[in-house]
Amino acid sequence: MSTFTAIKAVGTNKITVFFLGIVLLAISSKVAIPFYPVPMTLQTLVIYLIAGSMGILGFYSTTSYVFIGLLGAPIFAAGGGLAYIASPTFGFLYGMVISSFLIAFLLNKIFKKDIFGITLSVFIGAIIIFICGVLHLSAFIGLDKAIQAGLFPFVYSEALKILIAICAIYYLHSKKIFIRDK
Repeated sequence: MSTFTAIKAVGTNKITVFFLGIVLLAISSKVAIPFYPVPMTLQTLVIYLIAGSMGILGFYSTTSYVFIGLLGAPIFAAGGGLAYIASPTFGFLYGMVISSFLIAFLLNKIFKKDIFGITLSVFIGAIIIFICGVLHLSAFIGLDKAIQAGLFPFVYSEALKILIAICAIYYLHSKKIFIRDK
């Protein structure tokens, strides 16, 4: 089987959407309010959207985004490269990978794609991101300070992003505008 035939079998649409997920994550990391040590970005909103609407393809986009950033592409909020693993904010990135998988899995295998299932999936995904992020950050500044710097400043903005994501995912599902796992 030639490479072209293999790509054609996967589907041009899925490949395009896969790369779109990576691009959206890269752009969303640069839309930031510079808090220290954790900047406020739109990445979590994009994670919820791509995992909730693209399924496992959203997870692949998220994983590829993190891998590309670790290879040195400056696509994270504060750059890129392997040294990013030792940064205080890396926990939020691996939390996004876990979260994207979990949201996709829950919506494809466990919950109905109704407003309740979408809401529960996105909330669980958000909790995973912040648990990973705050725990990783706590290794640098202690747990109390990590909660103060890595969770509390984001509560209201995250609630808004979650609400936007739930509405958008529900709309996409109701209009059958998404790529789902088969």
